Amino acid sequence: MKIKALISSVLLCISGCAFAPFVVSPIVTGVLMWKEGEAKKYYKEESRVMVRSVKLALAELKHPIHKESNSKEGVYIEAGEGDKFKIKVNRVKEGITEVRCRINIMGDKPYAELLYAEIDSFTGTIDYDEEGKPTKLRKRRILANTP
Repeated sequence: MKIKALISSVLLCISGCAFAPFVVSPIVTGVLMWKEGEAKKYYKEESRVMVRSVKLALAELKHPIHKESNSKEGVYIEAGEGDKFKIKVNRVKEGITEVRCRINIMGDKPYAELLYAEIDSFTGTIDYDEEGKPTKLRKRRILANTP
C-alpha cells in the first residue's frame, strides 16, 4: 500500500498536472458532472419543478417524449428521434433534485450541456396555483441568440 502511494506521488510530482486527469475519473465542468457518457447535475428545486423543466426544455429543442415512467427513485424520460435522450430525474432530499442525462449510446457532452442550459432556463419560470396566483417569482433566464 505504501509503495502504491509512493509511486503515485512520485508520478504526480514528476509529471505535474498532466498526470492528474488520469487520477480523477469524472470530469466536472462548473456544476455539470460528466462520467462514462452520462451527465449529472444537481438543482435546488423540488423534483416536480425539474420534471416540468425537463419536459419544457425537450419541447423547446423539438425532441418529442416517447416514454415516461415513474418509480420510487424518480421519473425516467426517453425522448428524441435522431438523437436518443435518456433522462432520470431523482429526488435526493427535500428541495434537492438530481437530473441525469445520456444522449445516444456513448453520450454527447456538448449536446448535454445545451440541454442543461435549456433546463436551467425553465427552472425559474413562474408557476401558478389553482387560484391563478404565482407560487414562484423568479424570472426566466434568456439564452444568447434567442429572439
